[in-house]
Amino acid sequence: MKSFLITGSVLLFCLQVSLEALVTDGPFVLYNEGSHTCLGPCDSRVVRWVSAGRLYYTKEKKCLGVSGKTEGSSVGHYDCDEKSDLQQWECHNNTLLTLKGQKLYLHINADSKLVLSKDTGPRSHWVIYGTTEGPCTRTHRELFTIDGNAFGRPCQFPFRYNDQWYGDCTLTDSSIKRLWCAIETNYQDNELWGYCPTTSTDHWDKNPVTGSFYQVNLQSALTWHQARTSCQQQGADLVSITEPHEQAYISGLLRSTKLRVWTGLNSLEEDSFWQWSSGKPLRYFHWDSGHPLSDPGQVCGLVDSSQQSFWQSSLCSKRLGYICQKDPPTPPTLYPEAGFCSSPWIRYGASCYRIERTKKRWREAQMSCRKDEGELASIHNIEQQSFVMSQLGYVATDELWIGLNDIKTPLLFDWSDQSAVTFTRWDASVPAGGNCVLVRGENGRWATQVCEQQFGFICTKKSSSKPPGPQEDTNPGCKPHWTRYGFYCYFVGQETKTFNEANEKCRSVQSYLVDVSTGVDNAFLVSLVGSRPEKHFWIGLSNQKHADIFTWTNGNRVRYTHWNAQMPGIRQGCVAMTTGTLAGLWDVLSCTNQEKYICKHQAEGAMTTVEPTTPDPPSCPKDWFPVGSRNYCLKFFTGPRKDEKTWFEAREYCKAIGGDLLSFHSAAELHSMSRVRFGTSWIGLSAQDPNVGFVWTDGSPMSFQHWKDGEPNNKNGAESCAEMSNRDWDEEGSWNDVNCEDYNDWLCEIRKGVTPLPPPNITISEYNVTEDGWLEYGGSQYYKNNNLMAMEDARDYCRQRHGDLAVINGLKENIFLWKLINKDGWGDYYIGLTVDLDRKSGWMDGSPVVFERWDENQPDFVNNDENCVAITKSMGVSGMTLTVVLK
Repeated sequence: MKSFLITGSVLLFCLQVSLEALVTDGPFVLYNEGSHTCLGPCDSRVVRWVSAGRLYYTKEKKCLGVSGKTEGSSVGHYDCDEKSDLQQWECHNNTLLTLKGQKLYLHINADSKLVLSKDTGPRSHWVIYGTTEGPCTRTHRELFTIDGNAFGRPCQFPFRYNDQWYGDCTLTDSSIKRLWCAIETNYQDNELWGYCPTTSTDHWDKNPVTGSFYQVNLQSALTWHQARTSCQQQGADLVSITEPHEQAYISGLLRSTKLRVWTGLNSLEEDSFWQWSSGKPLRYFHWDSGHPLSDPGQVCGLVDSSQQSFWQSSLCSKRLGYICQKDPPTPPTLYPEAGFCSSPWIRYGASCYRIERTKKRWREAQMSCRKDEGELASIHNIEQQSFVMSQLGYVATDELWIGLNDIKTPLLFDWSDQSAVTFTRWDASVPAGGNCVLVRGENGRWATQVCEQQFGFICTKKSSSKPPGPQEDTNPGCKPHWTRYGFYCYFVGQETKTFNEANEKCRSVQSYLVDVSTGVDNAFLVSLVGSRPEKHFWIGLSNQKHADIFTWTNGNRVRYTHWNAQMPGIRQGCVAMTTGTLAGLWDVLSCTNQEKYICKHQAEGAMTTVEPTTPDPPSCPKDWFPVGSRNYCLKFFTGPRKDEKTWFEAREYCKAIGGDLLSFHSAAELHSMSRVRFGTSWIGLSAQDPNVGFVWTDGSPMSFQHWKDGEPNNKNGAESCAEMSNRDWDEEGSWNDVNCEDYNDWLCEIRKGVTPLPPPNITISEYNVTEDGWLEYGGSQYYKNNNLMAMEDARDYCRQRHGDLAVINGLKENIFLWKLINKDGWGDYYIGLTVDLDRKSGWMDGSPVVFERWDENQPDFVNNDENCVAITKSMGVSGMTLTVVLK
């Protein structure tokens, strides 16, 4: 747990730069730009973000709060209360710290006192001392509990136990000396607790064959993303299964259960097949019959121990147990020395490669490679994959055999050269029959195919230690130490420099910091630096001039982006490419970081292709509108509440009519929405793959963003799809990340000149309706009454119809009812749960309480007179709002 300074009354001039301020999650000092002062002593760090958006004084064990919600209200120390809206803070425009939901800002007045003010001038702007970053670039990190009785829910900080306040996990009263926390402010209220995540493997199961450790969390109920976060907080990841003996071990761990638990299997990356979240190769398949499902949103994988531990696909929002895996350290990879290759072979590392487009069966292709002392190509990492795609002359129409196959053992893939399978890059159709593998498509994804089919192929062999003859110039038109690729020369700088210094260095040798126009260009850079020990290399992209717009230093249009996880976010800085396991992803760093860099210039004598002028595109179809100056049209789809769709359903709709969800790339395109008035609607932006950042579904670059203040925030680890708002005058067209399974209107785009296809009929009924209006689902019947009633009248209404107010026994039932009420938009609905004065909950019909899902800050017992429970529209969770009846 880290902390930073923000004490209450003394303001001092800061004379030293805090080096720790540059650490992403480290302590920092808040600095007021208008008064040139720190908030408290500059050499102290005694406050940090805690649960519910509060700032906690670790020494005083108090929270930063205000006396009221009016301008001029004083700011000071208060007893911490996560339900108090006088202690909850958020950021606007990066550097304004405001009381949540208010336009009242933390301000230093003329008397050097802290107050709330509507003034947005310099005395209300706060940055982390030594940087230009605002206070919300450091946030509270939820810690998901292990074991205990809290079902994996996150720790509440601070919490009170035996009249003592704790701002961190504690060993107090732990008989096994294991850190623990409460999940509510007052532990004594419900005595719910769990152990805190650590990197220790005590209490884990060890596989004696592999040495890997496993933590089986059957008592937890987390979404896939939350489960993965829990594993990562322990230095692990969700379990991956790459061998039959690993599958047998996992089956053994779950033998006595009949539960479904999350694994690391997912298909979250846009338009790709399944993969393991840990980055391990997907070389073994164990799908249940009928899986993976093709329904929208079924992109997270689980193991069902009631079905012989077969794999199943599921919505990622389901709350299940999970298994974490931590592997023993692996020795560093030793790469043999690079050698020499004769034409037409092309060297990469210590191997030679060539493409042969003469079509042959897989076995024939293998024999052809072996006649030349080679073998069908094996690809062991992203760098080799990138080399094959970018430097062998591969084109998007190619279909070429490689050495991967499952001829020996069905659904267990091996390389024909007997090397270990350490990397896979499947496309969206695998496994689709056939035992041999080829690469195909623009990105060179892998697909199974019948081995008797005829295709071209890729061969590889070891390079020779001596040159076979006179060596050709492999980098024509480039200076020494520069590398030729296409029409350009590339140079990897050997010294670390700031972004601006690197840019100037490139310009001094008549070049520029590298730009990237396509995925193949990016793949080339990965082949160039991906295996280097340095973590980052500068490329020429930044948003220094405007936080919402990324531009290349050479002025070229941004045609391609490849953001890393949680990027670009709200950061303002300069862009560097990553290396290592996830090589090729882009991070936004401080422009003053010292990194190595890549320069680029046109090769001498190279003639680049001039982009042809395109004729004026045709007009938009009826009821569609132009999207700025792009060659696209947009349409807003809305209707009754029952016709709204989840993000996945909305995208399926747009694709079915010949388009996709709408993307934006400039403020001018946002202005094209002025003729379309609506509340909120889905757009094509999402961040579902945990390993990469936000991407547009149509494949266009993410070089422009227009988030609401404080967004994206991935609230509760469950928000990875973007909606657009066109109702807030001061933030017109702004974006917000929300749960992908919420219901919304949606915006489609279609290319000009394309005639939209008829709307699809993709309505899927989850229930049957009886003649008298009852809904049959999961073995029970439900009736929804939209008339406003008091709780007692509501229960009488249900009993007169031989039922009772609804009892909810699990997440699946809760989501069903939530979707049901979201289709009408009537408000909140009573269920049969009540809460006594001692804050204990119970079902009216006497059923045991086996499931609860309270909304944020609920139950709140306003005026100590709320004891009836309703299910809300917001997230399908039980709240304390008193409105209408659900039966």
